[in-house]
Amino acid sequence: MKQYYLLLALVITMSGLSFAQTIDENKTIILEGITVISSQEESLKVNVNPKSPAQPLPPSDGAGILKSVPNFSVTRKGGNSGDPLFRGLGGSRLAITTDDSFIYGGCGGRMDPPTAYIFPNLYDRVVITKGPQTVIYPGIITGAVQFLRDDIYFYEAGANGDAGLTLGSFGKFDAFADISAGAEFGYLRINGMYNKQDDYEAGNGEKVHSKFERNSQSAQIGITPDEYSRAEFTYDRSRGEAAYADRMMDGSKFDKDAYKIRLSKDEISDVFKNINIQYGYSYTDHVMDNYNLRQEPSGMMPTFRASNPDRTTQSASLTTDINIDLAEIKIGLDWIDDKHRGRNASGANKTAADAYKNQDRVTNQKASDIGVFAEANIRLTDEQLLVTGLRHDKSKAERFADGKEKKFDLNAAFLRYEYYNKGFTYFGGIGFAQRVPDFWERNRNMDLDKESNIQLDAGILYKDDALRGSFNLFASQISDFILIYSNNTAKNIDARRYGFEGEGEWEFVKNYKLGVSAAYTYGKNRSGDKALGQTPPFELKSSLGYDNSIVSAAILARYVAPQHRVAVGEGNIIGQDIGKSGGFTVFSINGSWKINKNISLFLGIDNIFDKKYSEFISKGSYDVAGYNQPTSIQIYEPGRQFWASVQGKF
Repeated sequence: MKQYYLLLALVITMSGLSFAQTIDENKTIILEGITVISSQEESLKVNVNPKSPAQPLPPSDGAGILKSVPNFSVTRKGGNSGDPLFRGLGGSRLAITTDDSFIYGGCGGRMDPPTAYIFPNLYDRVVITKGPQTVIYPGIITGAVQFLRDDIYFYEAGANGDAGLTLGSFGKFDAFADISAGAEFGYLRINGMYNKQDDYEAGNGEKVHSKFERNSQSAQIGITPDEYSRAEFTYDRSRGEAAYADRMMDGSKFDKDAYKIRLSKDEISDVFKNINIQYGYSYTDHVMDNYNLRQEPSGMMPTFRASNPDRTTQSASLTTDINIDLAEIKIGLDWIDDKHRGRNASGANKTAADAYKNQDRVTNQKASDIGVFAEANIRLTDEQLLVTGLRHDKSKAERFADGKEKKFDLNAAFLRYEYYNKGFTYFGGIGFAQRVPDFWERNRNMDLDKESNIQLDAGILYKDDALRGSFNLFASQISDFILIYSNNTAKNIDARRYGFEGEGEWEFVKNYKLGVSAAYTYGKNRSGDKALGQTPPFELKSSLGYDNSIVSAAILARYVAPQHRVAVGEGNIIGQDIGKSGGFTVFSINGSWKINKNISLFLGIDNIFDKKYSEFISKGSYDVAGYNQPTSIQIYEPGRQFWASVQGKF
């Protein structure tokens, strides 16, 4: 109850602060409602507000925020650090960046995917690109996810910010604050987040080994001689730990430190619109062990184990935007350098396992990539747009255990046509992208070839005062697809994939809205003439809600079909198929109250009927001492969850 008293106190305090200030109504940002179906605004792009509460209530990491987007899956490993997949493809096939810089996890078993170090509330926008329809990053096979902060400029001295607190079942506690202050000559932005949760309970009341605790802070210092020029330094820091239900070890340390320097100049001339130079450095330090977050090993011959990989990633880029007549062209050069090291220890007691701290780390892999690209928007007429891009990369990787080295030349290109007419947008495109084997794949087989994906995308969008909707179709053929087996081997195959995403929202009576989304992906291993592992089943979401801009209420139903097309023991670096899965339907409800123009309260119940179910895309459960969870099946999802959140801006 103390947590809920804290929530009430925060509501009262923030409301008082809001009424006490004189704020320009034109500058007030209206808080959005609860997101249950994503908001797509452009062809093959989805824009998500990371600070808007979502349902089902996601873990407070970068993967959870993607759950509202049709055809995204998140692999369940515990209560946090899930691995995202789009259309059944994840890992390095899905480019994930923060402010255009890459972050890589260190764990050889994907305990810490990049999204484990990303806290959505500390960013302003999440932009998702579907398919190989951009070339701004290397190796975009299935898409890209960008966590972005907006540029800051103060025309006069001032400050603004936002903060929030979420409390929920299973001891869930999330808090964040984001404050900016500055004047014409520069600015300072600082933010931080803390979140934790105890073990959750599945719908049958069984506890799942899943507790976690995370915190993150960042600071941005910028110098702005004028509104078009900036020099910016950013520091991001995160710390945490997480228990896992799918393996014999937990993550007792998730440390990340990242730095970035950026120089930019806008409105240089009528032709050269801007130039942007940046350098980024990130360091992840990860520890996994079998004794800090679970019962210590016991028995006649107990074995304590610890492993401590770390990873250093550097990146740099130079981009410029050019306007020539009816063409807007972005040209860029980028570079990535990545080094992975490790050390470990084991023994009959904790002291023996902790001895890894006194060892020197050993470098096991290095990789680098340098690429050049150009992307153009060409306005053919007021109603017609042509979007195209080209990219070339040179990539190199070394594995020190056997002295092997691989070099690749990579190419990417796309072409898309868009037509706008009376609220409709029609589009069709073709894209091609190549990807090198990543760190996890090279661990299994250093002789793998690069992947090559050629993909067709087409669709339609519509929007008017009462109705908005979109429908996308895709068909993909991947040559030398890298298939991972549960026995830790890997080989190249040929794969074919196709599917769709559709979503819509209709205000059928003033303030009453009906929403729906559907997604389906079909995957085939053409080399083996069977299903492609880790392909998600059909999913349908529907919602009925009321919103008069002051109060809102909605009910959400999520239906997932059974998945009978499986390839047991086959998949990707994230996981492999465990077996067939049954279908399920889960109901949730939510409500909100806009207390005043700056403060909003959100409430929700996820899985209101406390259903026991598992997702097809999930890790298999492990026999963790002290827990009654069944083994070698997909990990159960959380049962009924109550939550409340308050958010405010000033």
